[in-house]
Amino acid sequence: MKPLEVHCRNRVLFVKMSIEDKGMGMRDYHLYDKNGLSFYVFRKSQGEWELAYGVLADDVREACIDALILRYDHDSPELFYKDGKRNVVRISAKKGGIWHVYVNTTYVASIQYDEYAKKFEYYLEAEIPLTVEHIEKYIGMIQRGEIKWVRER
Repeated sequence: MKPLEVHCRNRVLFVKMSIEDKGMGMRDYHLYDKNGLSFYVFRKSQGEWELAYGVLADDVREACIDALILRYDHDSPELFYKDGKRNVVRISAKKGGIWHVYVNTTYVASIQYDEYAKKFEYYLEAEIPLTVEHIEKYIGMIQRGEIKWVRER
């Protein structure tokens, strides 16, 4: 398996890893120390990633979680930090050319494709960490096929 690329402390670490399928959609992600003997278990539980086994410095733990989110959360095109808080963007495709945008499980925006005008429109909640530039970037990702699109049949 390809190593996990972790950016931490102004360095890039390539961490050996394996995935253990626990059934019912649950997976454990085992990350191994450079000596190959120590390992750490990360798990996604109820939409939140956590270090389930092992002890790591806070910054290393958070960098590993960031790398896991970017690699394995397929509905998450981006994560960013604002005021020291991780904001994970998730985009959920719906029927009829509609996408709902969530930040940390909170609905913040919607994007809709107008079939007649052949253009995208959006609605953005007030007082949220996303900007119009974020939404325009996601529209571009939808147009390029980087974010899934549920087509009517």
